[in-house]
Amino acid sequence: MSERLSCQQALNAIEAGPLDLPEDVLAHLDTCAACREARVLWLAQEEAPPPLAPSGYFERLPQRVLRKLPSRRTNGTLHHPVLWLAAAGLALALGVGGYLAGRVQNAPVVEATLAKPPTDLNELMPESPFEEDEDPISQLSELSPEDAELVLQRLESTTHP
Repeated sequence: MSERLSCQQALNAIEAGPLDLPEDVLAHLDTCAACREARVLWLAQEEAPPPLAPSGYFERLPQRVLRKLPSRRTNGTLHHPVLWLAAAGLALALGVGGYLAGRVQNAPVVEATLAKPPTDLNELMPESPFEEDEDPISQLSELSPEDAELVLQRLESTTHP
């Protein structure tokens, strides 16, 4: 290589092997900060082998964790069955008492009753000569000619005194 190494040539050498560099590339790295930074970045990308665990480490792990946990005490953790029976009786008494107290406060239920409906529909509906949707002239056309004549005569007699 030439006396003065270019940055491109130094980067190619760093890319080829950032750990074992020739002397001229090392000399270039002493003078060029950008190439030194590029070498550090290339070294940071190198993968290190995972650390090895001693033999049997994972097989003995559950026993080591269980040894570190506190031991169970059986003397004070269990309660006497009489205490459970007393607690259940107290809960039952409070529940029943609350239910009965709520029933006392309720007002008696009053139900409305309807009068007995009439058996004949004519009792409910008054007699009306005309329905709302019919007019008198349409009813007059439905009568026989003799009945229609009688109705017209009666109307004339009531309107002219």
